[in-house]
Amino acid sequence: MTEKPYFQDDDVVIYHGDCRDILPTLEPVDLVLTDPPYGIGHRTNYSSNGRSIIGKQHDYPPVVGDDKPFDPNFVLQLGKPTVLFGANYYADKLPPTGGWIVWDKMRPHELDQATAELAWTNFVKGVRVFRFLWNGALRDGLTTEPPLEHPTQKPVALWRWVLALKWIPEGIILDPFMGSGTTLRAAKDMGRKAIGIEIEERYCEIAAKRMSQSVMVLV
Repeated sequence: MTEKPYFQDDDVVIYHGDCRDILPTLEPVDLVLTDPPYGIGHRTNYSSNGRSIIGKQHDYPPVVGDDKPFDPNFVLQLGKPTVLFGANYYADKLPPTGGWIVWDKMRPHELDQATAELAWTNFVKGVRVFRFLWNGALRDGLTTEPPLEHPTQKPVALWRWVLALKWIPEGIILDPFMGSGTTLRAAKDMGRKAIGIEIEERYCEIAAKRMSQSVMVLV
């Protein structure tokens, strides 16, 4: 029996719950695009750790599952074209690939924070680089990017860029670790169908509100 959606419109469906329980109830999808928790223990009390002004405005709850190493096998068993961000942290659990995506955050290299993030793919050819400034209050697209609502939130522009790669298949997109819904927002903006699953209800609510906004004009 299919799980009852938390939110649904003509383009996207959101499910609240553990993706390992919900995935077996869904119809097949065509692409998995996600940023799973991968066990690096994100600090979420930004008010006390000296992060940016933007970060200090939030006291994010811990990311569920980010206190232990991520095992991607249940995602890989879907047998679909897959993009997994943060995969350098669990690369020993993934098949070898030459298809990597690099998000260059254009941060100064002397910072302790990472200057780039990596995504493993099983279908993109070669290494592909997207450059988009993301350094505290200094961010590209400040007029179009939404406020930060999640400790590992990605820019919508990054997901749009990924979805525009020539190897990306047509059909339904799945994000089993949806967070605040950036993957679904990008898919909706590009006229794509998408499914998101999130274990924390507060982020389901944030994502649902983002889906209710008008489709952003792509430039």
